[in-house]
Amino acid sequence: MDRIPRKLFPQSDEDKFLLIGHKDRWECLKPVIVELYTGNYGSGGRKAATLEQIAQFMRTHYSFHAAVSEYPHHFREWKVINRVTTEVKDNISSALGRRKRPGTSTSQVSIQQGGCSKEYAPNQLKRHLKGMVPRPVEAIAPGLLSSWNLPYKAFVSSLHQNPNEPSPFGPLGATPEYLNIQSPEALTPGREAAGPSPNMELVYQKNREQNASLFLQGRYKELLVRMCEDQRRYVHDEIFMSPAQPSSALTPQMMNTTNPWTPSILLNFPSSPSSPESSHGLAISSAPTQLCRWSIHVPPIRYTQADSVNSASPQSSDNAGSSSGSFVEFLHQSIKTNDFTSTQQCDLPIDKDVIVQSLERDPTILLLDAWRQAIIAGNDELLWDLYFDNREQAPEGLEAIHPFHLAASYLDGGHTCCMPLTTLSDTLGPTYAFHHNVDSLGHTILDALMVSILRSHTSVHPEDVSYGFRSPHRFPGEEKDICGRWDADTPTVRELFKRGTARIPSKWKHPFCHTAVQAVCHSIITIFGSPASPNINTQSGLFLRRCTECGLELKLGPLHTLVVVAFYLACSGTPGETLFGALAVVTCLLAMGSDVSVEANVSVEEILRATEPGKCHHAPMTPLELMQAVPTDVIEKWTKDCQTGWVCFLQVLIHAETDQDWAAFNYPENRVSKLGPEMVSDESSCELENRINGIHSFWLKLPCRGPQFGLLWATIQAELLTYRRVREEDSWISENFSMADLKTWLEGNSMGFSTPLVQGGMLQEYSSCGWFYETDHFLRPAAQDVCVEHFMNMDVYERASFLEQFSLLELWEHVEYPEVEGG
Repeated sequence: MDRIPRKLFPQSDEDKFLLIGHKDRWECLKPVIVELYTGNYGSGGRKAATLEQIAQFMRTHYSFHAAVSEYPHHFREWKVINRVTTEVKDNISSALGRRKRPGTSTSQVSIQQGGCSKEYAPNQLKRHLKGMVPRPVEAIAPGLLSSWNLPYKAFVSSLHQNPNEPSPFGPLGATPEYLNIQSPEALTPGREAAGPSPNMELVYQKNREQNASLFLQGRYKELLVRMCEDQRRYVHDEIFMSPAQPSSALTPQMMNTTNPWTPSILLNFPSSPSSPESSHGLAISSAPTQLCRWSIHVPPIRYTQADSVNSASPQSSDNAGSSSGSFVEFLHQSIKTNDFTSTQQCDLPIDKDVIVQSLERDPTILLLDAWRQAIIAGNDELLWDLYFDNREQAPEGLEAIHPFHLAASYLDGGHTCCMPLTTLSDTLGPTYAFHHNVDSLGHTILDALMVSILRSHTSVHPEDVSYGFRSPHRFPGEEKDICGRWDADTPTVRELFKRGTARIPSKWKHPFCHTAVQAVCHSIITIFGSPASPNINTQSGLFLRRCTECGLELKLGPLHTLVVVAFYLACSGTPGETLFGALAVVTCLLAMGSDVSVEANVSVEEILRATEPGKCHHAPMTPLELMQAVPTDVIEKWTKDCQTGWVCFLQVLIHAETDQDWAAFNYPENRVSKLGPEMVSDESSCELENRINGIHSFWLKLPCRGPQFGLLWATIQAELLTYRRVREEDSWISENFSMADLKTWLEGNSMGFSTPLVQGGMLQEYSSCGWFYETDHFLRPAAQDVCVEHFMNMDVYERASFLEQFSLLELWEHVEYPEVEGG
């Protein structure tokens, strides 16, 4: 053995511990043995000493006659290794990379092993870093850039953490206990800090590359753990949230010195103050207004186009792609040139070039991100531009961002209603939703609408709705209110997230209001009215449970899921809840063909979290049986309005399941004359079928449930299209629609629905199944299409958005039911 320092030799017989038994001498001599094993004291050109050499040294100098075979056992017991593993070297590099204090050096590292501390040679780390094989540039996950939608503190609070698990997000991240890095001396006043050494420059560069790789793979938590707190905040808030959020998704034409990057620009309505300074000192307790905005569908206005004026229609491709191409290029240039930050690239904690290389290797990634941002913002014009820019085709890989689920998650009844879903149906084709009804979490498009209801109008926890919402612990679309009261630019929302709250407080929410109900119902019609619509009876991916006794997975049907949603609205909703919204949605689903007889294995005890071990609690149930299984003592704790609404919902299911007058009648295809509806003379046929050939039979195949159901559906539509809560003291339902009278009628205690809408003759003519057939837009009519006279109270222009009616019938004119492989 060579170059053994003097300190490892015994200075006296006391250092040999000769009076102690052989077994106990191991611990006494441990520091010497460990140092010999881990040091570079080998002979014959070896860096490390062999076990034989160590045993010989200890026999010669310490009279310690241990066999060579005894040493490995004790090294394992002491958790000592004679070489620094790649993992340890990587941890050293990561720990140093988090330290940006001037004077930080690779010579300040020591490794604790077996109770001993040993300095780690800087040249070893240098060789390790230079010898690392360059990582291949990862393919960035679709939609990854725009998924960074929370400030750092809110993002960290949204991450799931197991009980008793230490937080990895300390000031310097998680440094292994066996590493000790000395802090550099503080600078004296007036003394300038020297730049990092070449070794530290190499450390920082390798860390930037590894951080970029983790980001591209979507491994957020690992990425942030590798950084110090300042780096995490900088990467999250300054780098990725700036160019990737919808707030930054502006074309260069939109940019100017006085125009901030805000989602409001994409949403096409006046912007709220959005800079951090504008919300300084803003109290989170100052909740947004309880008064909704709303969307009003209006008939299209036709203009005669002058010859000298070019068409500016979104569907015109004369200048297609001019703004969208600029928009995608703008995103690319913002990342490539550091437009989003003034910090030099060498000072960034992540290698921007690696990200740029990944984007340039697959240009469709930014296009997908642009689609995602446009959908989140509800910007139909940008969606059309992106569509035309891609040669009137959906970009490859679009299914990875689940566009219909995304639109349903960011539903905005206060500004855009169902129009983003309509635009997607038009651009992607009517069969797209059919083939992409279930997302990566197992949720259907209808599930996404149910989640939007629960998110905006209840205090239910995300993980109770779906395990997929466990981490991050929040609902998708949390930052956007379904009735238009706030979005990501609202000062109170920005301040809320800035302070580390990832979820909207329950006190900001209000009942399932008419604005939200209209948006949900119109979205259901848009998705499920087409001849190529997804199966409306597809099993839900929400509220999944597994029997703890037999292991059976309990999956609900769509109507079962709506029953559970209504349950949560009643028991975990907000003051003023009436369940009118749940009633309207179930009626809409029945009008679109939902099957009330579908059974699902359900455990009410599991839903109520009241199961007893040792037995199965589930049983096949229809949605009606599920409602009837809810204990009476639970229902009696609800408000009177919720109890009334629950009974109305229950009675609708009873009639739909047991009353022949409510049963869905499907017209046989051969019943309709090939010559058209005018040749059908059967007076008992539905007025809608007579007017539009195939609505109930061979084309849309909408069920016709009879006049009693039709009366209910017609009055619900009229209520949604004519009333909003204009003042705080106003009721959530108008005086024209009485839930109490509806309950009385549905229970069979009155001859008819004695509500002003009916008794006052306020409705236009409608078909026996409840559609206002005199308009071509009967699927999503305007107020004037359903009312004899104008009595709508929604002419409050500062709170209304006016949307041109879009003909779904024209969109579906040549659509047929898609062929299914193997079917």
